[in-house]
Amino acid sequence: SMSAKTSRKGANKLVVDIKGEKHLHKLVAEADTPVIIDFWAPWCGPCKVMGPVFQAAAKDHKGKERFLKVNTEANPALSRAFNIASIPSLVVLVGGHIFDVHVGVASRSHLQTLVNRALDKQAGKGLVDRVKAMFSRRSEPSNQVA
Repeated sequence: SMSAKTSRKGANKLVVDIKGEKHLHKLVAEADTPVIIDFWAPWCGPCKVMGPVFQAAAKDHKGKERFLKVNTEANPALSRAFNIASIPSLVVLVGGHIFDVHVGVASRSHLQTLVNRALDKQAGKGLVDRVKAMFSRRSEPSNQVA
């Protein structure tokens, strides 16, 4: 029923607020999906615009990607580690590595594109993967020893 679902909502938060480096490392290490991090700060006007868009995307892609938020004021070391120069900044991790970065407010459709690119990359269907697959098929030797 609906009510049982809504009462459990807090248990599996769509967007997780990062409480420091260890917390982030733990979540990234555990994630078997792409991870999208929204770097923001309470004083940042554009971040207030980005917040609801990010939250909506998290709802749209529940279970397919991890959505995390890093308050740059509370976590300056993390901001430095990711070379965050201006906020909001979105950082997309695939397999624990930085795959994509978007600086500034992202529209809902652009965020959708970032999400889809990351899912393709994870599935080995990114552009580079597709090109590699094309060439490996074309140049496969017959494996016969002369």
